[in-house]
Parts: sequence; structure tokens; C-alpha cells
Amino acid sequence: MVRRFRLRPASRLRRNADFLQIRSLGKPYRCQFFALFSRIRAVEGTDVLCPRVGISAARRVGNAVTRNKIKRRFRELFRLHQHELRPEVDIVLSLRQPAGKASYEELEQRFLHALKFKNLLKRNEAPEERSQGAE
Repeated sequence: MVRRFRLRPASRLRRNADFLQIRSLGKPYRCQFFALFSRIRAVEGTDVLCPRVGISAARRVGNAVTRNKIKRRFRELFRLHQHELRPEVDIVLSLRQPAGKASYEELEQRFLHALKFKNLLKRNEAPEERSQGAE
């Protein structure tokens, strides 16, 4: 079975209330490039059965071009790895200034480490399986 690596509109957090609720729960994972906040949704009563992401970048991160470039990179990371995440996960990424100068590989390594550290990956699937199945 070939997986589709699309980022559906249902996979994006848009409401400020969702951002605030996720940020208020638990301890975040912090690194020099971002802070990752997460929550596990209750499976019953939700119509969304996929992981969701919200990305925020303050003005201190850089100008509009830099902020949008970093946000595109993290959306792409989420898009490629969304099939490895538990379906009931909500993630908020708060970006930091050094992310603008980091390479894509550095960001990917930190992002995957954060997901593993916060225990957001599916139990039976490792990140290496995605690259083999996509060919």
C-alpha cells in the first residue's frame, strides 16, 4: 500500500483557543530551534482522526520571509512524518530564531527526537520504515 503524503486541511490547527489549550498542558520539549507542545485528544467524540499541527513564529524570529521559510520547513517535516504519529496527537511548534540558519537535516533530526522524547510516535513503527515504504 502506497501512503499519500498530503497535508490535509483537517491536519492543521487554526483556532487560537486550540493553541492556548495545548500550550497550557504539560511540559514542552525545548531545543534551540523550537519548543514543542503536545496533547493527546480523547478519541471518542472527535471527528478528526489524524494528527494535527499548529506552527507559530513571533516577529523576533526574523522578517516575514524568514518566518514563512521556517514554517514551510516544519510543515514539510510534519507532512512527511504524520503517518508515524499517533492519530490522536495535537502538536504546537513555537519557533525560535536559530531555526532560520539551521539546515533541513538538523531540523528534521531535532523534530524526530522531540517526537520520540514526548512519546508521540506509534508504538509499532520506526521513522526509518517511512523512507523504505515511500519508494
